[in-house]
Amino acid sequence: MTKSAHIDEIAEREEFRRKHVQEGIFFKNLKTYPVIERRLRGSSGAHFALAGNRTIDAHISELPPGGHNNMHRHMNEAIIYILSGRGYSIIEDEGKEPIKIEWEEGDLLSPPLMAWHQHFNSDPEKPARYLAITNVPLMTALGTFIKQQRGGDTS
Repeated sequence: MTKSAHIDEIAEREEFRRKHVQEGIFFKNLKTYPVIERRLRGSSGAHFALAGNRTIDAHISELPPGGHNNMHRHMNEAIIYILSGRGYSIIEDEGKEPIKIEWEEGDLLSPPLMAWHQHFNSDPEKPARYLAITNVPLMTALGTFIKQQRGGDTS
């Protein structure tokens, strides 16, 4: 059994944003804001270009009932606010034991830079949704943005 190379998510992310980004200074009721499926991510989402902001952006991710997104890491800061639902995240920071963080509506978390992490919805009946505020535009402008999914078994 061998591990395949990590999957670069940047092209898929940029294509999704090109087709679906919402631009503005105000977005109403993020708990019910429409989201679009992103199969590569294992979740649905909505991306926001915040008018007048050149270094930060935002997106919503929605995890289906009992579902999860894919294990991933990125070279950008992300502040994650849980809009609805309950679940947990696994964070694997290099050189440290993996940790499990239980979360629910109203909680805030921030995975360390380049730490592998994955978010799980614990509710078998309702979706879980979070808002992520990131500095992806800044990291992209600096030429340092990396976003990867962990490679899988190839056997």
